Amino acid sequence: MNLTKFSRDRMLLSASRWTVPRDYFDPLYNYLVHGFEPGSFWTSVLCNDFMRAVQSSHPGNTIEALKHTVGWIRDSFPRESYGDYHRVEQWIQLAPGYRRMSLEAAHLIYTEQEEIIKALKGDHSPEPQLY
Repeated sequence: MNLTKFSRDRMLLSASRWTVPRDYFDPLYNYLVHGFEPGSFWTSVLCNDFMRAVQSSHPGNTIEALKHTVGWIRDSFPRESYGDYHRVEQWIQLAPGYRRMSLEAAHLIYTEQEEIIKALKGDHSPEPQLY
């Protein structure tokens, strides 16, 4: 699925409200938008598998950063994109059009029509900063 800068920035803004670290955002963005497998740690987090998440966690991960990121996931992600291994696998296998509809419904991205209108109007979308 191709997104404009407007939709990427909308998702960045959503993450910035939860102070999600930048290096946490990118694999989750690629998972949500492109259906890329997010790696063993993020897969475990998305599947609510605490033991496997801790086991595959990078030493640089902090509880504070994880709390913020899990808040963003629970508050913003489409419900069908996380919760258990079956849901995560289904999300990865989902056709791009269906992922897009779910992300639009969750207000994480703009509709294609909204993106076109923003582009035609020449709207500027400053990129939200993640730390």
